[in-house]
Amino acid sequence: MTERLDMMIDDLAAELAPQPAVRERDGRRAALAAALVTIALVIGLLGLRPQLVNGVADALVLVTTALFALLALAAGLSAIRMAQPAVGAPRGGALWLFVAMLLFPAIALVEHLVGRPADAQAQIGLMCLLNGVGASLFTAAVIVRHLRRGAPVLPEAAGLCTGLAAGAVGAVAITLECGGSSFAHLAFFHVGIVAAWALIGRLVLARLVRW
Repeated sequence: MTERLDMMIDDLAAELAPQPAVRERDGRRAALAAALVTIALVIGLLGLRPQLVNGVADALVLVTTALFALLALAAGLSAIRMAQPAVGAPRGGALWLFVAMLLFPAIALVEHLVGRPADAQAQIGLMCLLNGVGASLFTAAVIVRHLRRGAPVLPEAAGLCTGLAAGAVGAVAITLECGGSSFAHLAFFHVGIVAAWALIGRLVLARLVRW
């Protein structure tokens, strides 16, 4: 009996093939490439924001775009690090930045409630939201692929960070393309892209990266 068991173990061991190590550098490069391709495709298909074409830099748009880019960077790096089975890796920065960005729609809602409604440009807002959610798919797929090759200890956190990174990339792309520049429009529909992907990441992507 012992000999048969040893033979079975030897047979199983002989079938094992070494797996290539998951390198964080490869994940970073792939995610950056996905983000750049996404932005290039959105601008190539839908055009560049008219103000930027005319050389006019709107301060609010520039600040919002920079915040989206910072969120994409922070969340993307956090998600990629989670492919390694490490415990206690820092990942709270991206979440706190996202929470801070949620102040945008909160302030816009308060302004509306106190009788100072701003033009949210809803006629183009829904299209911005849908295009942004769709544009985020490629980045999400690239990061999920990297995570599935690794061993994330906290799949819920990995899924959330992946969603935040992908949504932020989509928001950058749409903000560079969209003609809307009011605070309410950016707060509701552009930040909404990130919020939607935060939910998708937590509820859907977390299941895809689970061992």
